[in-house]
Amino acid sequence: MFDLVVDVDSYHEFIPYCTASRINSRTAQTNGDTQIQADLVIAYKFLHEKYSSSIIAAHDKSGLLVQQKVGPFRQLHNQWQFSDKREGGCRIDFDLQFVFAVPLLGRLIQPIMPRVVARFIDSFETRAATLY
Repeated sequence: MFDLVVDVDSYHEFIPYCTASRINSRTAQTNGDTQIQADLVIAYKFLHEKYSSSIIAAHDKSGLLVQQKVGPFRQLHNQWQFSDKREGGCRIDFDLQFVFAVPLLGRLIQPIMPRVVARFIDSFETRAATLY
């Protein structure tokens, strides 16, 4: 599952509203982790936003930490934790916190975010079932 989540280049193939995805760079850190710089384009009705993220991928595949560098959020924190790894699966804890930079956009989008996040999670589950 870690490999599926860290494969940002493929997001546009299976994540709803993601129309483009690209890893720009991977850099090994001194502690063994990998820092990834990536871009995503999200489009939904009138909204078309590109944002750049910095992703820290743990060397032991225990987690990912995603933070926006440039984009529509004033604040974005996204963390994945993989535990209880065993044959046939693992436990995934997913934390997503965000605040839109433009308050009007936040007011328009906020009511649908629970559905969007649920579709986002479902897309990863469906992709895992297809690949594994």
